[in-house]
Amino acid sequence: MTELNNYLGKHFLNDMQLASASAMHVDELDALIHNRFIPAPSYVVTNAGTLCSFVFGEMSAPGATPGRYFPPSQLVWIDRARHVIAGGATEDIEPSLKAQFTVKFATALATLNLSTWRLRDSFGDDGAPIDAGLRVRTDAAWEYFLNGTFALCVANPISEAHIAYKEVLQEKLTQISDNGSKTVFSPQLAQATHELIDAYAAASMPFSPIEYTSSSRKRLVEDLRANIRAAAAAA
Repeated sequence: MTELNNYLGKHFLNDMQLASASAMHVDELDALIHNRFIPAPSYVVTNAGTLCSFVFGEMSAPGATPGRYFPPSQLVWIDRARHVIAGGATEDIEPSLKAQFTVKFATALATLNLSTWRLRDSFGDDGAPIDAGLRVRTDAAWEYFLNGTFALCVANPISEAHIAYKEVLQEKLTQISDNGSKTVFSPQLAQATHELIDAYAAASMPFSPIEYTSSSRKRLVEDLRANIRAAAAAA
């Protein structure tokens, strides 16, 4: 059993497990993905021994078990798709699902704009939405949602609010740390950055052992904490 197999087995379901848990056939699952009703798998392990994801592309994964891998939270999105399918014409399903996602994601962003990090491209100083900027964010989020990105990097992508929280934490941490490269910290900034790192680490996935060295988690958690420790030692 490889480290990658252990990681996938701990955090993901393969397509057969997901189909069984949702009481459907794999071909029904495929149709939901093809029609853009639910996210694609976050990972695909090929028979040729490669790990494929939208985020990292193809990476060598010798010994990994071939298959398509989905987070358990996929069951929530399957249930939502089924509910919409039961009540609408086929051509209205994706627009309806996207509209639900967009409204809930935008609502979460509005809250985070006030509580966590100013999203100046999407909200004015009075908190009112800036339609063009907010639309860019929500449209991009819908595509990342569908291509499996969020389930790869968000610890619990069970709702739009959970996804938005991790995304905004990463945006804030990236900005205040110069994308993890900052090396000079006042004591106050070091403390605030440590707290933000803790929140971000809890909201994000640990990433697979194959991807970890290239991941945002290594840069914004492990490496950035090392920078803070080095700055404190040099002070």
